[in-house]
Amino acid sequence: MEDEAEKFIKRCDKCQRYVNNMHQPTELLYSIITPWSFMKWGMDIVGPLPQSPGKVRTTAKISTGETPFSLVYDTETLIPVEKGEPSTRFEHTNEALNEEKLRTNLVLTEERREETLIRMVSQKQRNERDYNRRVNLRQFKIGDFVLKKVFRSTQVANAGKLSPNWEGPYRFKGITGKGAYELETMDGKVLPSNWNVVRLKKYYF
Repeated sequence: MEDEAEKFIKRCDKCQRYVNNMHQPTELLYSIITPWSFMKWGMDIVGPLPQSPGKVRTTAKISTGETPFSLVYDTETLIPVEKGEPSTRFEHTNEALNEEKLRTNLVLTEERREETLIRMVSQKQRNERDYNRRVNLRQFKIGDFVLKKVFRSTQVANAGKLSPNWEGPYRFKGITGKGAYELETMDGKVLPSNWNVVRLKKYYF
């Protein structure tokens, strides 16, 4: 009796469409490691940015233990007040001594970047291990029917809070990558973009 009730509820169309979104990870985390620091560059054009608490200019990243500025220019940046006040990071010196110290920094740069890469890989491995402990793997076979999550861009106009969380069904057509799937409609029309397994759930007729 309980099995029959479970199967009946499992195949309820409205239950499947209105069920809450799933937040538990459904696919393993795959870390991407760059061969060297700053192999790729990205730029965001934003501003003006608000001043951070404590008026910090640069902050060492947890993953590398270094500031981005130091890894690019082989030296730490100075805020204006440090240029006028003697400190362990700044001293008035002549041009020749300054050039000598910069050359020394350049010699040590490669070793410094290698140490940074090791720390970065170690942190990614820890994150990957912690994330994968919570994963509840969900895999599909070709021909399976699935529902995909409803987003604001795909939501029916003026649907409101009582609109379904899932739409479909769609047929699972193929695998395009780790956790990425190609879907098609019931009449065989392939969807223009691939869908991550996190945004999909199996549909039962």
